[in-house]
Amino acid sequence: MDAIECLYSRVSTRDFNDRPVSEDDLAKILDAAAAAPVGMCRYPDKHLTVVKNAAFLKAVTSKSPQTAGRRESPFYGAHTLVVVSSRMSDAPAIEYADAACIVYAMALAARAYGIASVYLWGFLKTVRADRELLDALCLPEGYSPVSALALGYTDEALKTFDAPRHSLTCNTVD
Repeated sequence: MDAIECLYSRVSTRDFNDRPVSEDDLAKILDAAAAAPVGMCRYPDKHLTVVKNAAFLKAVTSKSPQTAGRRESPFYGAHTLVVVSSRMSDAPAIEYADAACIVYAMALAARAYGIASVYLWGFLKTVRADRELLDALCLPEGYSPVSALALGYTDEALKTFDAPRHSLTCNTVD
């Protein structure tokens, strides 16, 4: 799969099966995170936490609002979660932009390896508000979770696309 085909073929999966992601594939996906652009090269201000703890995932699921028609929001049955945390900066919201780039790099790597993913953000409000859940992430002092990616496999074959599935409006200023 070339880079453009990978970009076009990345999709959000919301129904994962029980097949685990191999440690080798997970390591490659985590390596891709380090290739993402980070504002002012502040990579030391970012931290990744891999969560495979079923009790943690279940606790977050039970405390999170469920989305009608979707399986086990917010993780949709995925058994591997990568949480991106950051030291909060004085630049407005740069940590969220950095985390978005990191998550997207991991999502593209996952797709290239045939692994399904879904970008997650909303459940972190629940985690940040619950000291027990937040402590369970074992984050370094001064870091806060800002984004995440669920990883796994789905029973439906991942499709390959040769063009974007969505469009954006665009104007040109000469």
